[in-house]
Amino acid sequence: MKLWSGVLSPFSAKVRIALAEKKLGYETLVVPWSRKTLWGPKPPEFLAVSPHGQVPVLIDGDIAVFDSTVICEYLEDRYPKPPLLPAGPEARAACRQLEDEADFAMMQEVVPLIQELFTKTEDTTRDMARVATASEALRRRYDALEKQLTGREYLCGIFSVADIATFMLVGFASTFGVVPSDGHRSLRAWVDRVRARPTVAREFEAMTRAAAAV
Repeated sequence: MKLWSGVLSPFSAKVRIALAEKKLGYETLVVPWSRKTLWGPKPPEFLAVSPHGQVPVLIDGDIAVFDSTVICEYLEDRYPKPPLLPAGPEARAACRQLEDEADFAMMQEVVPLIQELFTKTEDTTRDMARVATASEALRRRYDALEKQLTGREYLCGIFSVADIATFMLVGFASTFGVVPSDGHRSLRAWVDRVRARPTVAREFEAMTRAAAAV
């Protein structure tokens, strides 16, 4: 297998963690990122397999699978052990919804932090009101996650794609100072529990190093 990915993409990290949890080997193909060009230049061979020009893309034999959620679904179908979705249609649907909530709604709350505090390098160009709005939205989300995680080790019972997707964004937000408060005891315990997994720790540390280097 081959994986087109980016070191600063939480969606790429989600797939890399899933591959590592399932102990699947693969070759990494990197789409570069810089503050000046953002994602790019994008290699022609990458664009040939990525209709939207976005990472990640998994190549497995003769097929190319794009979109992190679709890739994780493919891995779950083709390589079901160990599972990254719970058993039963109801539980699996609920878990997929939590993954989707992270990938779309929560990501939209993290994006302003990335754009204003990371992509922009001059304080005078940063929209701090936008940062404050995004930070408050994330704190409300942490309140909801606290309720979901009370009495649970993981969001869906077992360690799942929902935990991976959510953790990467909680971790990303933490680099900008938006962290769970002391009142988020279950959420903070979950963060420590997920980060203690070697597959997650490796990816989060790599992303943190990459962010500091650009």
